[in-house]
Amino acid sequence: MRAKNSILLAGICFLFFSCSVNKQVQEKELEEQPNIIFVFADDWGYGDLGCYGSEEVVTPYLDQLAKEGTKFTQFHTTSGVCSPSRSSIITGHFPAFHNVHAHFAGNERNAKRGMPNWLDETLPHYLPSLMQKAGYTTAHFGKWHLGGGGEPHGDLSAPEPKVYGYDETRVWNGNGPTWKGDQHFPTTRFMDDDTLWVQSSSRIVIDETIDFIKRQEGKQKPFFINLWLKDPHTPLWPSDEQKAPFNHLSPDQETYFAVLTDADKHVGRLMKALDQMELRENTIIVFSSDNGPAGYGSALTAGKTGGLKGRKVDVFQGGVNVPFIISWKGHVKEGITDSTSVLSGVDILPTFLDLGGMKELPDNYKVDGESFASVFENVPFKRSKPIFWDWRFSYSNEKPTNNKWVANAVRYGDWKLLVDKKGERKELYNITEDPFEKYDLASDNEDKVIKLNNMINAWIKTLPRKETI
Repeated sequence: MRAKNSILLAGICFLFFSCSVNKQVQEKELEEQPNIIFVFADDWGYGDLGCYGSEEVVTPYLDQLAKEGTKFTQFHTTSGVCSPSRSSIITGHFPAFHNVHAHFAGNERNAKRGMPNWLDETLPHYLPSLMQKAGYTTAHFGKWHLGGGGEPHGDLSAPEPKVYGYDETRVWNGNGPTWKGDQHFPTTRFMDDDTLWVQSSSRIVIDETIDFIKRQEGKQKPFFINLWLKDPHTPLWPSDEQKAPFNHLSPDQETYFAVLTDADKHVGRLMKALDQMELRENTIIVFSSDNGPAGYGSALTAGKTGGLKGRKVDVFQGGVNVPFIISWKGHVKEGITDSTSVLSGVDILPTFLDLGGMKELPDNYKVDGESFASVFENVPFKRSKPIFWDWRFSYSNEKPTNNKWVANAVRYGDWKLLVDKKGERKELYNITEDPFEKYDLASDNEDKVIKLNNMINAWIKTLPRKETI
């Protein structure tokens, strides 16, 4: 009898020990999955951060984020405007593959552009839904602009952002819960005439984010947050208090810099909150922008590209080469500038999933990007895939003009080729040696032009809709 009891006791002990070990392994796996916060600004130019060389704008908190991590000089969005750029973040595809050629607008305007009224909600996977599969709690706070948003600028029948894989959302430029002024509002509404919301958008979206993070305490699940700011996209109506530090500047600069500084301050509040919750060592923070600056004021004296050619809506570097900062305490080296890794918005999906433990995508989902997760362990990324752009409109009348390129472009290795839609105009730049695109080398590199042009033509054949203007 005593022997039987001993065997039973041993079995219970083994079972207890086994469960304890399994629990420890599971907890360790959870600890190894970093939280990820992707801060995506709206029209924030390459030259509008102190850490990227600005001597006018005051951005101490984002500059501090760069000091605590790594900034990159060659991150490219997939479009010079917001909706196409943002679609790539959550699909991993170049936007033309989903006929997202410009920003989502009213249905009639979308139809004229050959666009749907919202991002296809029937794809098998999206970034947030895949992060859920990887074990994350997901949230989207701030700008959406992938469909919906209320009349006159969006279809009220568009799906809510939650459909794409979010556990919690509160947005603007999209259907679903939003804000009225700085208070919660249950459904979508048109907000650009709401002065209090315009002044407060960065504050309230950071408030929402901090509140969400606090509510995750004790849940033993990592979180993924798309935190997409409005600022510094127009309209810009900063308060007198926000403008006070810039009263000595021109009215346009006073307004623009006040908005940038306010957004920077609230990103700083997020960093401080994460520090207070002791989450910085297990939280990746990424800051970037959806496209280059639009410029502000009649003389466009505010909104800088840091000398890069072009600006918003352009396929030149000033329209698509934007700030990109990563911080992960204890992992990413501090105060580093990476000028060799060539990154793209289509890489965000595979990279975040890689960091979250999903090393391979589902078999039925192919993406245009590739993971650059190595840079989070301080190993430069060597790109193997080309980056493509498709731009079809001049925003003055949405038809080709002489002063705005209506073009396809490709970046492969050091080289970037731009080709107008009629194939009559080609420009070739060595971006590594000439990041400001000053020297067109097409006439001296005919073989390279032919090779890159063939890559563009082959890519166009993969798109669901043939090129038309």
